[in-house]
Amino acid sequence: MQISFSLPESQFIAESPEAVTKKIRLYAALGLYQSGELSIGAASELAGMDRYEFLEFCRHEGVTLQTQTPDKLEAEFKNSKTATSY
Repeated sequence: MQISFSLPESQFIAESPEAVTKKIRLYAALGLYQSGELSIGAASELAGMDRYEFLEFCRHEGVTLQTQTPDKLEAEFKNSKTATSY
């Protein structure tokens, strides 16, 4: 999926478009993880970093790590298995 929107250039004068894009993805991933809409794996993928880097970023930002119940883990496993089946 690709999403596009315009930002005022004056807000990001010192940053390249690539750096701004990375920052937006990172904070979108953080917000979606914090709200419970994304798992840690999906959020780290959206952020473009490995799980451990994303966990460290969460700690740095003061975000409480979400714990998953066995039911949520099983549902996530089933969803990932369905997405990758041939």
